[in-house]
Amino acid sequence: MRTITAGFAALVAVLGCGKGSEKQEEPNAPCTVMIGGEEYRFEANRVTELGSDADTKASYGVISDIHGNAEKAGQFAQKFREMGVDGIISPGDLGENKAQIKAVLEALAETGLPVFVIPGNHEKRQDYESAVEESTREHSNIIDMARYRIFDGDDADFVSLPGYQVQRFVHPGGYFASPEMIEETGRLRHGLDDAIVLITHGAGRTNGTPGPATLGNGRDVGDANTARMMMGSNIQFAVCGHIHEAGGIAATFEGQNIEPGELAEQFTANFGTLKQWENLNGETYNGTAGILDIEANRAKYEFMVWGQ
Repeated sequence: MRTITAGFAALVAVLGCGKGSEKQEEPNAPCTVMIGGEEYRFEANRVTELGSDADTKASYGVISDIHGNAEKAGQFAQKFREMGVDGIISPGDLGENKAQIKAVLEALAETGLPVFVIPGNHEKRQDYESAVEESTREHSNIIDMARYRIFDGDDADFVSLPGYQVQRFVHPGGYFASPEMIEETGRLRHGLDDAIVLITHGAGRTNGTPGPATLGNGRDVGDANTARMMMGSNIQFAVCGHIHEAGGIAATFEGQNIEPGELAEQFTANFGTLKQWENLNGETYNGTAGILDIEANRAKYEFMVWGQ
């Protein structure tokens, strides 16, 4: 696994893959980048993994709601690398300001793995975009899925929903995932032929308790529009965070809970937060993350607790 050097990353930016592209008339001009020994094609709003292997399996580490805890994020990320994952996903709330976001991005990128990130409800647009721009100059393995909304992988495909679905909880100047944007997200999956994962900060409604969007008072605050979009577009899986106390919980659209390690054809999984938080199970964790494993058209997840 290696990271592209600063000099070559700058050249990539000139060719159109970097946020600081000098070709402003073609800000997303096509280019091919080596990440972790594999070729990735960046074009328009899509990233395509060009290589393939004989199996139908993929594995991704997931760390959500990092909130500036770059040291913990880096240690989880290195653990994922040792476990042989294909990449890392961070579904929003990376940090509270530009400096925190940049530190988190760089901690994740040090693995040399592809790092798929979106903003949540805490990031200001200016902070997020500036941090991503500066970080990708040094680390070409950071894939901003607020910009590249589609990932066509070898054994798993992603579409992204940057931001959060309830505007009053979005930071002023942040990212609001409007109903129109949610509807558009469903159309992004057209042409993708592997198991599809939605990277979203907030879960869709799962009509069960507890679910990945269940509050401490038992209320499900999952988004109905997101659930309808997923069902209507045949997006089987979602990874999320946001509701810290629901970390480690996964459920189907119908509200059936999926246990860690259980292969299933559909679920949304919440991977929690790196902040100290009391979970719905009564335990107080100092940080949580996890693994999403794709096996053909089914998936399973594992929940990891800081210090365990």
